[in-house]
Amino acid sequence: MATIILGSQWGDEGKGKLTDHLLSTHSFDICARAAGGHNAGHSVKIGGQTYSFHLLPSGLVNPKVDNLIGSGVVFNVEAFFNELALLESKGVPCVHERIHISSRCHLNFALHAAVDGLSEEELGTSQIGTTRRGIGPAYSTKAARNGLRIIDIYHESFEPKLRLLADGYRKRYGNLLKYSVEEELEKYRGYKEQLRPYIVDAVEYMKAVQENKRSVLVESSQALSMMAGHAERNGNSADWLSA
Repeated sequence: MATIILGSQWGDEGKGKLTDHLLSTHSFDICARAAGGHNAGHSVKIGGQTYSFHLLPSGLVNPKVDNLIGSGVVFNVEAFFNELALLESKGVPCVHERIHISSRCHLNFALHAAVDGLSEEELGTSQIGTTRRGIGPAYSTKAARNGLRIIDIYHESFEPKLRLLADGYRKRYGNLLKYSVEEELEKYRGYKEQLRPYIVDAVEYMKAVQENKRSVLVESSQALSMMAGHAERNGNSADWLSA
């Protein structure tokens, strides 16, 4: 059985607090993130200690809960390790053993963040107001089917595919794009083995969850009115009437 927490407005509805409350008062076995990236901002206070969650499921603060970053999340490797290290430094137990990442997650590169910033600047006074962490561009490449997934890191095609993606953006933005594909590739050579212990086939993982009748709490990262297809346009819903 799965319980899903959704925000129906523009964010900051207290989804993280509700997630923590449900995990502490109900016997959920798993907490999962299903969408978004490291732009989410859940803060949870326990015993005077504050824990901030951006990419990781906030169920990690509960030592009895297993956690999954699902296939719909755009995954930033650097943010993952930084956030995990911060939780461990605050005494959260067994963080490495209780977090799993779907092999099907699309990767959010430094390239995406660079493009995010340029896209915002290009809009001038009509900027969307993104966090400039590359979430939107990562979803764009996912939809265009030229993005790369976590599983691609372990294939020979990873390097040429990333170079091709970078070349496409270079043609679009020219010298305005401040990005080094060589630096990105070097980082991923190091991440390759670091990531391996956390990666799972999420389909098989969820199949085992269902077969073992384990309960799942899914926490959303963004609110309905900020999602593509539901968001207001330029902050004014009336604009849709004349669009």
